[in-house]
Amino acid sequence: MRDKKFPVSSGNRADYRARTLADTASAVGSMLLFVLFAVCMLLAVAVAADTYSRIKNGFQQSFGAVSSMKYISNKLRSADNVTVFEDGTAAAVENGGMVSVIYFGDGGLYEKTTVSGEEITADGGDRISEIDFMRISERDGLYEITVGSGGESSSLLVRRG
Repeated sequence: MRDKKFPVSSGNRADYRARTLADTASAVGSMLLFVLFAVCMLLAVAVAADTYSRIKNGFQQSFGAVSSMKYISNKLRSADNVTVFEDGTAAAVENGGMVSVIYFGDGGLYEKTTVSGEEITADGGDRISEIDFMRISERDGLYEITVGSGGESSSLLVRRG
């Protein structure tokens, strides 16, 4: 059998090029639409992450101050004897032969527990919460606890025992 060749007219060639150009334009348009969608989704995720971070930081600062004040006040209420350090950033709380030193340092509230009679220092304790500052003072049989976190401060008066 003989191969038959079909003549290609110039009309078919132009039609083929037009279809190829239309297909290319359609593919490029689809890709641009997908890229636009992906960019919008990335922006939405970035905005949500920033918002979550701000909410989390605000909650941690608020919770840090409140929980620190509650923690210190409970320790002072249950104490047999309390010794406030001169600068007010620490207190030695004695209860049942054990001494807990509650102090502020390195951006947080710390506690260190030792046996009564050992040297009492405000270092090397476990971190309880993150705060900006703490001050404990004694007046007229009451202890005033002032804790600051996130630019705000709160005070509380506590009676021992």
